[in-house]
Amino acid sequence: MEKGGPPTGGEQLRERVRQLLSGEAASGPEPLQFRRAGSIEARGLPLATEIDANGSSWALATALLERYELPFQWDASHRRILVGALDVVPRFQDDAVQASVGWPLFEMTVERSSAPVILRGIVRQNRAWCRVLEFAEELGISVAYDPFRLLERRGG
Repeated sequence: MEKGGPPTGGEQLRERVRQLLSGEAASGPEPLQFRRAGSIEARGLPLATEIDANGSSWALATALLERYELPFQWDASHRRILVGALDVVPRFQDDAVQASVGWPLFEMTVERSSAPVILRGIVRQNRAWCRVLEFAEELGISVAYDPFRLLERRGG
């Protein structure tokens, strides 16, 4: 529990529980908030998005997958979306969504054994949300700006 503290840590644990139950404990960071609704063009049609405080566009992962006609399956036991696209080569993202955003996370992987994670997003109101630009980068979708819009999948 605490470096140099009692070997059992029991009293520290009981004190922390008392603080949590009384509401005295310092709360963690505020969960990521969507500031306003928006819309972007994806494959020539409007797609509902939400814009966070950092200006990132988020969309329902299933809406994006359906727009690009990519088969998928929700694996609730692992909070994972399995995508049926064998031409996806996951990249390493330094700025992948982390648990520190304050929402439960989900992972998107290619539908095969020991598949690496394509991207991570959040589960908000029992729905899986991902950053639109990260989705496009990971799934080989061309992007245009001014206005921001998603085009077709490259090579697919």
